[in-house]
Amino acid sequence: MQVKLLTSIGTIQDMVHNAAKAAQTTRGNADKELFANDEEELLKRIIKLNHGTILEHIYFTYSIKGLSRACMQELARHRHISLSVESTRYTLRKCINNPDGVAIIYHDVTPKFHDILSKFLDFAYKNSNLPNDELKYLLPEFWPTNLIMSSNVRELRHIIDLRTAPVALQE
Repeated sequence: MQVKLLTSIGTIQDMVHNAAKAAQTTRGNADKELFANDEEELLKRIIKLNHGTILEHIYFTYSIKGLSRACMQELARHRHISLSVESTRYTLRKCINNPDGVAIIYHDVTPKFHDILSKFLDFAYKNSNLPNDELKYLLPEFWPTNLIMSSNVRELRHIIDLRTAPVALQE
């Protein structure tokens, strides 16, 4: 899986400034001038106090390539994120012709299984006359997909807490 931050550093600095201003506003100090290092210290204190609403003013967007459809479903359970997922309606042929996709996502898949699965999907695609919206149900959950994900820092911290638990999906 490849994850790339799309939000620019300048934009992040602006959002940190805005979050610090939001924190000041809650204390009635919105007009007080803060320097960059003061903003960082203020946000560190906010995190220690568990005042998560302030962190909602900092928002990141990522490009995520090659994660499994199962992992994408785990992310989709979180309400405070935005996902734009590669559509199998338009990319099914590319998915089926991807010779390495399965082995990259699910390491226990043997080359023989991958070959059988690829041939099956290719046969179904060429011979069934079913639309892509029906054929996509044949794709296993470990099949790779690509997406763009946006979320605020409060939700990202929540996702990390839940998804790094020992019982969570390893990916």
